[in-house]
Amino acid sequence: MRELLPFLKLYRHHSLQMGLGIILALVALAASVGLLALSGWFITATAIAGLTLATAQAFNFFTPGAGVRGFSIVRTAGRYFERVVSHDATFKLLARLRVWFYGCVEPLAPAGLRRFRQADLLNRMVADIDALDNLYLRLLTPLICAILGVVGLIVLASLFSPAAVVPLAAVLLPALLLLPVLFYRLGNRAGQAVTEAKGQLRTRLHDYVTGQAELLIFGAEPTYRAAVEEEEAQLIRQQSILARVNGFAVALVTVLAGLTLVWLLWVTAAEVSAGGLAGPIMAILALATLAAFEAIMPLPGAFQVLGQVRRSAARLNEVTRQTPMVSFPSDNQESPVVDGKGVAVTVKGLSFRYPGMMGESVLAGFDLSVRAGERIAITGHTGCGKSTLLQLLSRDWNPDAGTIAIGGCPIERMSESTLRNVMAVMPQRIHVFSATLRDNLRIASEQASDEALMKILCQVGLDRLTGGEDGLLDLWLGQGGVPLSGGEQRRLGLARVLLCDSPLLLLDEPTEGLDPDTEDRILQVLNDATHGKTLLMVTHRKAPLRVVDRIVAL
Repeated sequence: MRELLPFLKLYRHHSLQMGLGIILALVALAASVGLLALSGWFITATAIAGLTLATAQAFNFFTPGAGVRGFSIVRTAGRYFERVVSHDATFKLLARLRVWFYGCVEPLAPAGLRRFRQADLLNRMVADIDALDNLYLRLLTPLICAILGVVGLIVLASLFSPAAVVPLAAVLLPALLLLPVLFYRLGNRAGQAVTEAKGQLRTRLHDYVTGQAELLIFGAEPTYRAAVEEEEAQLIRQQSILARVNGFAVALVTVLAGLTLVWLLWVTAAEVSAGGLAGPIMAILALATLAAFEAIMPLPGAFQVLGQVRRSAARLNEVTRQTPMVSFPSDNQESPVVDGKGVAVTVKGLSFRYPGMMGESVLAGFDLSVRAGERIAITGHTGCGKSTLLQLLSRDWNPDAGTIAIGGCPIERMSESTLRNVMAVMPQRIHVFSATLRDNLRIASEQASDEALMKILCQVGLDRLTGGEDGLLDLWLGQGGVPLSGGEQRRLGLARVLLCDSPLLLLDEPTEGLDPDTEDRILQVLNDATHGKTLLMVTHRKAPLRVVDRIVAL
């Protein structure tokens, strides 16, 4: 159960609300037992009182009737408010869990996340965290209510009939101990298999949907569809096992309830015959016993899902327990020196090999010195380490050997915020968020006005996306920037870089996918905007070379 400890620690932030939810659940359970027990007593006592005219006239019908109505109202209100409080606490907890999980994941990118596929990581962040709500709603709350409910019933029975305690204690107490263990063992393996199967099926479906065009073009759609259906069949098989275990649990608890009731009636009937117990009290004990099994009934199901919860927690821990390959100091140990608008960059003896990569290093003993305000083009054949150099400069990775200094300050002595503020990076792949064009631009500058955003859009040639300026910034880009072509996405990335106004610009193939006329326009904008700034530009194309001061070939 150690995999659950990090998540149980987060529960303390909502302990008061969760405790209130458990109290309301106990109130609702007590009202259910009281309602059924009082109703049984009322009906039985009324029947006995009606045997003679004198007892019928003397019997108080109003107080028990009011009690039945009171218990009914309390039961209904208790159930309602317990659901409201418990689910509100659960939603708040899930929100905290997602923020906590993202806070653990963000420092791992990109090195620590390479072995996780995007669909798998998304599944862990959404489905596996969702599964943890069972820990409170379906495990802790039912277990506490069952324990307190059983103890309360035994105490209640001892007040009326010591003999009735024997069947109740002999059945309910072992049930509290054995049912959780039994159904945890029966459902653990299948529950964990269900969690794994769900994750694999979601990953397969994600790949199947996103890769639909390629699958159809190459005729691989039937094969991949068969793989998806096999994953689905595996999930259904495991869910069927859980369904059979759940059916067995319901049957077992029902049989236990029946046996306990028969035993209790046999014991209390002897007391009634001997005159030691009133008939209506016998009805109270019998019906209270049936109501108490309402608290026992959720236990098998609760411990069936424990296997799923544990596996989900373990899948999350696989991500969060990694040590980030790149760590930043909390405060600046040194600050970079900005010379005018630019900043110097010095690379000495840089060597790097990607983890698990065989053969030669991507970079080996690489040296580079860039003056403040100098513009450099980095060229070379595919795979020679051009993009890797930019990633090392932005500390996506740590080098195996060598040093990097920006503005005379070693980058490992700079806090993350300082490093991010001193540079603006345009990667090969431009990520477009499912939001408006305004939101996608303000990632680079939160305080930028609409006028400033429109000016940048005009510079990079995105001002005519919708045929005019009206509503352009409110254009919804959707998942992956569907309305934008590849070239337009690159211009969006360049607009972000220009908005940052940083002294160091790192651009990876800024004109890739652009037609010659658009490329000439973008290069002119780039030439004007980077005057006096330090620029490192990776490119395979010849046109960008005319805006740089020096070319470095790898």
